[in-house]
Amino acid sequence: MKGAKRFSNPARDGLAKEIVALANAYGGAVVVGIDETDDHPKRARGPDPVLIPRIAACAEQMQQALDNLIDPPLAVFEVRGIEQPGGDGEGVLIIRTGSSTRAPHGHGRPPLAYMRRGSRSEPMTMRDLQSVLFETRTRGERVSALLDERQRVLAEMVRRGPGSITVHQSQPFVGREAVWFRCTLVATEDLHLRADDLSRKAAFIRPRPAGPTAFGEGGFVDSWRPRLGGVENFDSTSRQFGRWFIGDHGIVDAYGFVALDKFHGVERVFPPELFPPVALQVIALGERLRRLARRPEVELAIECEFLVYGLANAMPIGHAFADEVPVTEGATRIGPYSLGNFEDWQATFAQLERGIWHGLGLPIRKLVTFELERWLAETHPGL
Repeated sequence: MKGAKRFSNPARDGLAKEIVALANAYGGAVVVGIDETDDHPKRARGPDPVLIPRIAACAEQMQQALDNLIDPPLAVFEVRGIEQPGGDGEGVLIIRTGSSTRAPHGHGRPPLAYMRRGSRSEPMTMRDLQSVLFETRTRGERVSALLDERQRVLAEMVRRGPGSITVHQSQPFVGREAVWFRCTLVATEDLHLRADDLSRKAAFIRPRPAGPTAFGEGGFVDSWRPRLGGVENFDSTSRQFGRWFIGDHGIVDAYGFVALDKFHGVERVFPPELFPPVALQVIALGERLRRLARRPEVELAIECEFLVYGLANAMPIGHAFADEVPVTEGATRIGPYSLGNFEDWQATFAQLERGIWHGLGLPIRKLVTFELERWLAETHPGL
């Protein structure tokens, strides 16, 4: 608070104690730079903060110090410096975490575990540890069950086949063979949205990275339609079909197929670069859900899946016919991966992108680039 160039160990440990106590309970935020009263619970003392010098550098150092101290690491953990307008770089720190899916957490060596009780951070008892471990396992089982349920939905579409799809009263896919694909994102906590909120308050559109993408040309056939537990929409061309479902408890699910074609004399060909952009679009819509629910601290889980039956050949667009790669028949499940802080979305997407290419038996031929932060700010200001 006085402009020292390093944190004292008691100050660092005291903040780590408060953060793990929040993460082991229901999440929350710590504000550093606001003086407290002696009340129980404590309150802010007056409107004038006790400003911290060089707040941007302080936030960066604090993030690194706490990351190195908390065990296991927190998936959603952010330290942000808020500068005073018109000042000289001074401000306050906001340290935020969510209810952790990896609890219990501790800090130090050996780790000391705390839990938030009202306005106090207290050492965890054995009963606390048992309860937190049970809640963590239950939450993980809920996410796994939701992902398995979306896998069954795709399997049912595959069972019916492309010929069962009707778009605009026609059936353009009858008799055509296809590669099936799914990308699903699930919030680890119920976001408590409602279908009418989703269809009325959020005009969901997809970002459009450069180049082609699976499941249509980037638009939707009609407006979002209410369905049990969420809203749905469709996108299709004469070669591909995608169903998009957004669930009110925090699900984004895109699934469908790309028809196999003949190219340069090679049968049953599809372009693999159509699929990574779908994963990016799903991440973008998942972040929209978090912002719509005002729950940026909720961790997201995302996975992809291919289903291939019979012979199929992956051939990147623009490559010679000799570059086709036979794709292994069967199901390939990629992930799930975790998205905590939104700032880490590129690392999460890189894992998915790599998994999609390698799951098809291919090296990465083309990386998807997109300014997702800018798109969110321009397309949905204020969220």
